[in-house]
Amino acid sequence: MTVRHWQHVEEVHLLDYKKFLDHGIPIPTQASLPANTAVLIQAVGEKQLEGIYVQKLKAIRPLTNKTAPNRDLRLYLDSINNPDITMLAIDGLMGSGKTSTIIKHLIEENLKDVKLDRSSPDEPNHSRAERSRTFKMPPKDNGEKKLNKEGTAKRKVLIAKPYVNASGEEYGFLPGDIDQKFDPTLENFIQYFNRWHPAGYDLLKLNGYIDVMPLGFIRGMDVENMDIVADECQNTNELISLATRKANNSRIFFLGDTSPFQIDRVGNTPKKNGLRDLIDLLQGAPYFQYIEMQSLEHIVRSYETKDIVRRLFKKHGEDPKEWVI
Repeated sequence: MTVRHWQHVEEVHLLDYKKFLDHGIPIPTQASLPANTAVLIQAVGEKQLEGIYVQKLKAIRPLTNKTAPNRDLRLYLDSINNPDITMLAIDGLMGSGKTSTIIKHLIEENLKDVKLDRSSPDEPNHSRAERSRTFKMPPKDNGEKKLNKEGTAKRKVLIAKPYVNASGEEYGFLPGDIDQKFDPTLENFIQYFNRWHPAGYDLLKLNGYIDVMPLGFIRGMDVENMDIVADECQNTNELISLATRKANNSRIFFLGDTSPFQIDRVGNTPKKNGLRDLIDLLQGAPYFQYIEMQSLEHIVRSYETKDIVRRLFKKHGEDPKEWVI
């Protein structure tokens, strides 16, 4: 049976424990663990510490984040700040911070140097093709940092969703072009770009720093110089066609919630959907990490959100993956 996060407890001597705690010195292990597995470090009489198994070191290092309110959110923050993790899957309940966490990181990592004038009264109506041409990649690194007048971005941010809405209908029945069909479904992203970037979502998208498209449209693309955030991944039947699009200088973040009340695609279940299949396939790959935030302790949005989910747990059972609808 494959070892999951937090199942393995590494028993260590007090001296190694102190070195790990005080100086971040990795602890070698003989345990057979999948790459990037989260584990617990235990010494006699001491509290457990959190670590992650690094395959190339055959050792356990401390998590880099120690301040987030639960261990899986700390693992999430550790993973998005680890450049070796180029594919990251997050299965999280509503209000667990899966969307806000990644958007805040991508703004800081990719877009913080982008300067755009939000007060311009006459903004051009760029087409999708024109937006892609306006995107500015950073100059090649020749030892000195350069910024043009409007700033540069490390990588473009592409937000993708399945071509199905919350009622199980495809977006094709709606009037308008892709942007007009899709933008109303992106408020969970738009709010964070508006909150944390001075230019806001509309200007970033208008100038090609952000783009959006249905997941199916990415097939055939070589994803280069781009970070993709794929949302609602529980409502796909497969994600391999997206994962295999990854090329140079890119990362893919797969977001979803496999709770029964978030499954909209006919035929999908909490245990059988594109997100769970991807996690099962790629667990242990050195470039891959998965995060599971499917219990009450993971909900950080509000007391009300946590109470509503608690009531759902009480009604349907402790494990949302076993709920029958």
